[in-house]
Amino acid sequence: MKVLSIVGHSKAGKTTLITKLIPILKNYGLKILVVKHALDFEVDREGKDSWRIFNTGVDVAIASKDKFAFISRLGDDLDEICSIFNFYDIIITEGFNRACKDRIVVLREPDEIENFKCGKILAVVCDKDVEGFRTFKLNQVNEIAKIILNWFYEEL
Repeated sequence: MKVLSIVGHSKAGKTTLITKLIPILKNYGLKILVVKHALDFEVDREGKDSWRIFNTGVDVAIASKDKFAFISRLGDDLDEICSIFNFYDIIITEGFNRACKDRIVVLREPDEIENFKCGKILAVVCDKDVEGFRTFKLNQVNEIAKIILNWFYEEL
């Protein structure tokens, strides 16, 4: 299992890039999980059985024919999250810049790169060239997918 972060400021195009890359990567038979970093969110609703159980102090998994959800108090410790879901081939994170994982950086302006230099930068996605980095446009998803595949297979 390998972890790749897609990082950049809000509204830079991270989700757009991820949703374009996933079908290409899945065509190679890879099992992919995306973990999105959020400041705050709520999956459950007050009064529902799963909410009541979670509020007793335990983690809850909810399963149906088509979906599975896991509600936990892990917080945003990426290494711990990845250890639970280590049966995936690739875990792609949206965000988690401070985790310093290998990454693709999505920028609006080249000078924003200074905020995302923690971790190995495989590529940069920006409308303008970013000096010192392989730079792609957001629509060059096939080329970006090739970089991800080379990275994935290089140390297995």
